[in-house]
Amino acid sequence: MPSTGKLRVIRRTSLIVSAALLAIATISPALAGWGMPTPITDQAQRIQDLWVFTLIIAVAVFFGVEGALLYAIIRFRKKSDELPKQTHGSMALEIVWTSIPVLIVIALFSYSFIVLRDVEKKASDDALTIDVTGFQFSWEFVYNLNDLGKSTQPNAEGQFSIIGTAANEPTFVIPVGEPVEFRLKSNDVIHSFYLPNFHYKLDVIPGRDNRFVITAKETGEFTGQCAELCGLNHALMRFHVRVVDRNEFDKWVAEQAAANGLSVRQP
Repeated sequence: MPSTGKLRVIRRTSLIVSAALLAIATISPALAGWGMPTPITDQAQRIQDLWVFTLIIAVAVFFGVEGALLYAIIRFRKKSDELPKQTHGSMALEIVWTSIPVLIVIALFSYSFIVLRDVEKKASDDALTIDVTGFQFSWEFVYNLNDLGKSTQPNAEGQFSIIGTAANEPTFVIPVGEPVEFRLKSNDVIHSFYLPNFHYKLDVIPGRDNRFVITAKETGEFTGQCAELCGLNHALMRFHVRVVDRNEFDKWVAEQAAANGLSVRQP
C-alpha cells in the first residue's frame, strides 16, 4: 500500500491535472477564432467584440474562482484533528466579493446596451431595401428598382424577385460598404433568418414586419439558413448572399430586371 505521503501527492497531482484539463476544455473555443464565424459586417464585428469581452471576463472569473478553490483545498487541507484558527466575519472581504460581481454586471450591461443600440439602428434614407419572405420551404428576396440605395440607376421602376426552391437554393446580391435593410415577413409559420457571418438571427413571424440593417465590409459568397424548426423540410431552407462592389451590383440588377421584362432607365 502506498504511504500516506504518496497518497497525498497522488491526490494533489490528480486534482491539478483535472483542473488543467477542465480549463483547456473551457477555453478551447477561444483558441479557434473565439468560437465565432468570421464577421463580414460592421454590426457583426461589434457583436464579436462583445462576445470576446464577455468571454475574457468569464475566463478570468473561472480561473479566479478555481484558483481560490485549489488554494483553499491545498493550503487548508486537514493535517490533524486539531481545530484550525477560526475567523468570523471580515468587512473588507465582504466589500471585495460583493463589489467585484456588481462591477462585472455593470460592465456587461453597459457594453451590451451600447452594442445593441448600434446594431439595431434604423436604416438611413440611402439604404438598399430588400423584402424577405420566408415560406415552407424556401425564401423570396424582392428588390424594388426605385429603392436600390446609392443607385446609379435612380429612374428605374418596378421590382423583381429571387425565389428559391427545394432544388435551387436562392442567391441574392448586396453591395459592399453600403447599408442594407432587410424587411422580414412570413406567409405561413414562424421562420428565422440566420446568416452566421452576420452574427445576427431574427425571427420571421406571420403578421409582423421585422427589420434589421447591416453594412457588409468584405466581398464574397456566404451561406445562411432558417434557424427555426418550421416543418418537415426545414433543413432545405438554405440561401446564399453574394457581396460585390457597387458596379457589379448595378450590372446584376440590370440583368435581373431585363430577365423579368423590366427596363432600367439611366438618369
